[in-house]
Formats: sequence, structure tokens, C-alpha cells
Amino acid sequence: MIAFIVNPVAGNGKAIKMIPKIEKIMKEKAQDYKIFITKFAGEGTRLAKEASNSGYDIVAAVGGDGTVHEVINGLKDTNAVLGIIPLGTGNDFARFFNIPKNIKKALEILINGKVNIIDSAIINKYITCNNIANIGIDADVALEVAKFKKFLRGIFAYLIGLFNVLIKYKPYDINIDIDGKKIKRKIMLAAFGNCSFYGGGFKILPDANPKDGFIDIIIVNKINKLKLLFLLPMAIIGKHTLLKCVETYKAKNIRVNMEKEVAICVDGEVLPSSHIELNVKKSAVKLCTN
Repeated sequence: MIAFIVNPVAGNGKAIKMIPKIEKIMKEKAQDYKIFITKFAGEGTRLAKEASNSGYDIVAAVGGDGTVHEVINGLKDTNAVLGIIPLGTGNDFARFFNIPKNIKKALEILINGKVNIIDSAIINKYITCNNIANIGIDADVALEVAKFKKFLRGIFAYLIGLFNVLIKYKPYDINIDIDGKKIKRKIMLAAFGNCSFYGGGFKILPDANPKDGFIDIIIVNKINKLKLLFLLPMAIIGKHTLLKCVETYKAKNIRVNMEKEVAICVDGEVLPSSHIELNVKKSAVKLCTN
């Protein structure tokens, strides 16, 4: 049985408009299913947990990265398999696993695809991060993009948000413990995750492997703003790691402390904190893929 957790505002309302098409295809395929529509932010976690406890084999997030984040947090320590119908604005997690935006093809994966077992990162001991957590200028951009994401999507929305933030952004100090190795940096941005993409298609962690038992880390140290703009096109294709201002690491346990409360973006959802702790959780998620 398949439970669909639909975020009605995902993709500027596209997700809820696709419900009739999902129902039509599921009936044609003679599949048992039920559709749940979230009424407020965060409800996807509760609905996913209830669906799993009710015996649904697959719980599918119908929406974007935020919807996937909610559903995956509801499936912690359950036997249910995560499915994705990518109908959000970014869909970076689905992009990494080549899950198509085409409804019929995405449903075919749910019905006849394989189960891929992947790692996750546990943030501050209780939040599951399935994709990427980040701090610095790009987390501030996520806050800015939220103001106008009804009108713009993907990389274009990210770029507009970036130019708005770049004018006033000031690099800040972080103290970071990487599997016991302590370093201090003044950063433009830092990202941590098991997959590669964020911001609607930037390949920020090009070497990420969600099965290797490590969290990938990238740190972009303080540079002038013109150099940061030069870095962006390289980040789209994952070549920014060749620049001297960029450091990369892999680790199982990471602790980051900031001197002040800053925006932390976790799978596209922003929360304020002056501390972030990440611990890899090996083989934590069952995911429907090609």
C-alpha cells in the first residue's frame, strides 16, 4: 500500500493540482493507496509516521525538498520506504537520484522501482537531514528566496536572492570540530550533507555519496564578493572545489559553533541557531529509486 503525503502549496500549488492525475494512474495500475493533504507546515512528519504505523509499505512525499524533509523525519526508525513525487520548486534530493518530474514515470518507480538504502545525517540529535545543511550566505539566501518563491523557481530564484543578500552580507567566524580535528575559519558559506545538490541545481558537494558512511563538508573561506560571483557558475557543475578558497572534508561527526545566532538551512528549511552538530546515521533511509 502507498500513502501519498501532499503539500498543497508545493510548486506554487502544482502538487495539489496533480492529485486527480495520481489517482487516475493508481487506479489504472490497480494499486491500493490513500492520499493525505497537509494543512500546515510540519504536519507531513506526523502524517508520515501515522501512515507507517498503519501498515503502509511506501510513504511518498508529493512536493519539494521541504516536503521530503518532513516525511523522512516521520519515517525515522520505521520499516516504511520513502517515495518521492517531485513537485516542488527545487527538488534537489530527487535530482540527485534521477527521480523524474513526470508524474507517470515517478509513480512507476514507486510501483516497480527498487529500494535503495542510504545514509542520513542527524542534526542536533533529533532532526534527520536527508540532503544538505548549510550556513553562511546561502542560508541567508534561502530566507530571502522564501519571500518571492511564489513567482520564481530553481537557480534563477537563488541568483536573485543572492544578489539581494550579497550587498549586506558579512563573513563570520566559525569553530568546527571534524572528527576531532579542530579548525577556525571566517566563512562565506559552509555545507554538510550526503547528497550533492541544493539551491535548485547547484552541485555544492560534488563528491557526496549517500552510501559511504560519511558526511561531506565544503567550506568557502572569506573572499571578496566578485570572486564569489565567479565561483557560482563553477558550483553549478561541481568544479568550485578546484579553487584555493574552498576546503573539502569527509567526516562522521561534526560540531560547529558560531559567535552569534545565524540562519541554518536544513534541506531547504531555515532555523536559527549558534550551534550545529551532525552525526552520520548509516543505512538509515529506504528510498524508492530507478
